[in-house]
Amino acid sequence: MARAGEVDAIRGLALLGICVVNVPFLAQPLEHMLERPAGVDLVAQIAVEWLFQGKFFVLFSFLFGWGFAIQMAAAAQAGVSGARRFTLRLLGLLLIGVAHATLVFFGDILVLYALLGLPLLALRGASPRTLVYVAAGAMVVGFGALCALAILLAEPSNLGLPAAVGPGYLGGFAEAVGQRLADWRVAFGFLWLFNGPVAFAAFCLGLAAEKIDVFRPGSPTYSVLRRNLPLLLTVGLLLNLGYALSLQGTLGQDLLAVVAFASLALGGPILASAYLVLAVEAARRGWLQGATAAAGRMSLTGYVLEGMLAGLVFNGYGLGLHGTVGAAGCLLIAVGIVAATHLFAMLWLRFAASGPLEIVLRGITRFGEARSTNWKNG
Repeated sequence: MARAGEVDAIRGLALLGICVVNVPFLAQPLEHMLERPAGVDLVAQIAVEWLFQGKFFVLFSFLFGWGFAIQMAAAAQAGVSGARRFTLRLLGLLLIGVAHATLVFFGDILVLYALLGLPLLALRGASPRTLVYVAAGAMVVGFGALCALAILLAEPSNLGLPAAVGPGYLGGFAEAVGQRLADWRVAFGFLWLFNGPVAFAAFCLGLAAEKIDVFRPGSPTYSVLRRNLPLLLTVGLLLNLGYALSLQGTLGQDLLAVVAFASLALGGPILASAYLVLAVEAARRGWLQGATAAAGRMSLTGYVLEGMLAGLVFNGYGLGLHGTVGAAGCLLIAVGIVAATHLFAMLWLRFAASGPLEIVLRGITRFGEARSTNWKNG
């Protein structure tokens, strides 16, 4: 089944946004993430919170749902059980996610995706309209989850942030793993509240989008999005500005601040929709091909590789810059990491059809299918 070229380009673009958001969490102790810097670091931090946080993971999640539909269709073509194949794929994603969270980045989202993929599987036969309704309900749940998270963030002691484990990230690799495990206990709960419901909403919308072939030239749904791009940008930027201001403490700590923070559940997907249209238009004009599209073809590898490169910059087994780089420096480093990741993808795909971790994930899935078949034939 042919890949949609703009989908690969969008995935590659999403990797940029995800890296920009993740690098500060790899660069600083968790407790420092709630501090407000000054000068150019303040400008960079507000820009990331306003334009990146809570937006690009929505794009990634949307394409996960879209890809799920493609995988089910491919399984049907091959005459195998799509449900079994996808379940095995989720198991492989879970294993890779656990390894990623332990060895690379405590803010891993792959485990969350693997768990949320099960209810998505149950919705595989739902109509596009039903999927939109489910997505709307998930965003309402997301609003409530973000309200709860805003209240917790107002008093950081409620979060139970872990203390440094020995030298932590400035020690050797073993010490970094110990610190990651300690941080993961807090980060995973944060991810469920911050990302979980909205990610599932995006899964459902991506599945619905594939069912109506939204990337087909002339698609009525895409045409509506394209016509309303100015409205999506205006509303999305305003809602996300409120979110950024709430993080800066500009709105205080009362109900207004909580609502502004939680508005990300709606503002994030709206601005992500605008980014989606801009990315599709750019891809169709050939502006996001080459390295960006190559990175999108191996997005799982790219996602993990970004964390590995950041680890070499910030951890003690690398350059040891952990805790010394501000928001502006993190932004520049993120751009450099993305450039290196995209270049690697372009070079790798000259010699292989898919990325290293994509090959591993496919191998886990096929091994599971073979074992299942052997067991049945007993």
